[in-house]
Amino acid sequence: MRGSRISKKSYDVIVVGTGAGGGMAMKTLCEAGLNVVALNSGRRLDPVKDFGNHRQRYELKYRGFMDPKDRPKRYVCETEITQPLWEHEITYTVAPGSRWVWARCHAVGGKANFWGRSSARFGEIDFKAASLDGCDVDWPVTYEEIAPYYSRVERMIGVASTVQNRPSNPDGDYLPPIKFRCLDYILQKGAEKIGVPYLPDRCAQLTVAHNGHPACHYCGGCTNGCDTGSFFSPTWFTIPAAEKTGKLELRTNAHVKDVLVDENERAKGVAYIDRNTKQEVEVYAKAVVLAASCCETAKIMLNSKSRHWPDGIANSSGQVGRNLSDHLYGTPAYGYLPQLLGQPSRPDNVHESTVTWMPRWQNLTNPREEKFIRGYSVYGGGGCDNFPYYHDQLEGFGSQFKRNIKRYYPTPIGFLIQAPSLPSKTNYLDLDPDVKDVYGIPVARFHFQWGSNEMLMWEHCKQVCADLVKAAGGEVWGAGDDPFPPGQSLHETGPCRFGNDPKSFVTDRFSQCHDVPNLYVCDASIFPFATDKTSTISIMAFTLRTSEYLIEKFRRGDV
Repeated sequence: MRGSRISKKSYDVIVVGTGAGGGMAMKTLCEAGLNVVALNSGRRLDPVKDFGNHRQRYELKYRGFMDPKDRPKRYVCETEITQPLWEHEITYTVAPGSRWVWARCHAVGGKANFWGRSSARFGEIDFKAASLDGCDVDWPVTYEEIAPYYSRVERMIGVASTVQNRPSNPDGDYLPPIKFRCLDYILQKGAEKIGVPYLPDRCAQLTVAHNGHPACHYCGGCTNGCDTGSFFSPTWFTIPAAEKTGKLELRTNAHVKDVLVDENERAKGVAYIDRNTKQEVEVYAKAVVLAASCCETAKIMLNSKSRHWPDGIANSSGQVGRNLSDHLYGTPAYGYLPQLLGQPSRPDNVHESTVTWMPRWQNLTNPREEKFIRGYSVYGGGGCDNFPYYHDQLEGFGSQFKRNIKRYYPTPIGFLIQAPSLPSKTNYLDLDPDVKDVYGIPVARFHFQWGSNEMLMWEHCKQVCADLVKAAGGEVWGAGDDPFPPGQSLHETGPCRFGNDPKSFVTDRFSQCHDVPNLYVCDASIFPFATDKTSTISIMAFTLRTSEYLIEKFRRGDV
């Protein structure tokens, strides 16, 4: 029952979520002297117990493939080691005719404990895309305005890359790049022949010691968490910095139910369910920052109903939950490089990151040069891995098959497309009227299908990647029949997007809710649509800007 336990202390700010956005908000607000309480839906991590710590697949009970009974519900980002840290208790539904996979990490630090670390900046070509091609809306900021915040984040976390001078991906402040592998030099030559870029990725992985964190020692365990803090994660970076101030209280196993409002319909606090005691708890503050992750934040707002907000808090525009966008992921081509047959094994994947990328090269000078608008990027990789996933491409059995496996071990290559979906009125999330979670809270229901623009990108990319393999002297084994399911990229955006018109947007250019001035959103839900880049470093840059805006309001007594 509501109000069964009320927190006696009132805080300056409540931050819901402890991932990329929540962690940055906590750090920035606490370092400014504000008293912050952070709510996280799961438990605190212990890197010694919860991360991989150099365990190899052959040391695990199920050889890294997880318990067979858990495999049907496994998210692609889960591993046998991290499986207990991913959310399976709090359910969601998918509307008939739709597809969506909603992977959530409930541990403190969230998905940013295990992310892919690609960290390219958004650019003016993204912010003004609508002015260029006439589709949807421009962002309410300029690149010149946000660039200094990107630089500050890059200097804080350390991003390895090179200066590339490309209009689709602005350059930043970089550490030395991760070195190319033999296969990368071969593929780069092929890319040059067909006129597409093949460059070092922007990777938030430390190639040198940085800000008190050691350089990566290339153990290859990144997907299971870094035991040395050699790539950015809230567990190693922002949360310890916030706790060092003495201004942070971190409450774990706190499943947020809704945002509480006062008699003036301003945010006064948050109600959550203590997952250990099953008791509802209310906590109060002068301002609330929602950084629960893109879709979770929208779900919380939709569930925050009151007399004044019958459709959810700060939702006079009717746009909370709408405009859901995502990255179309898939395998546009895979094959092998005969030049590397029989070569010695190399540690090609000990960094376990995207060493290279093919940044957007489409529609740069003419917004409608291709059959689709805007553009996509591609990640390339391959070589020696910890499991020979190419085994089904080879025939034979017994000792001959084993020799072939070893002979082909350095040769496999593959590509991953990252294509942004355009916002659509048919792609959104709402509350399922018939389904509640185990705590009695209505669950999110997803309505989503890939659109024609992103499917044209998919077909275009399959041809380009096949051409690249052939130009590099390789042979194509095949391509994915279809893209991966929507949601699998973990890069969803849009359901609380920012803009200047309160009638059309949920939040303003500083991520402050138009309707509720002391309610802020600090995750990817504010971004109007996906770009060809990942979103984590942009979440951090925009959160830094929003947090300092909120700090200034506290300084002026305007909260």
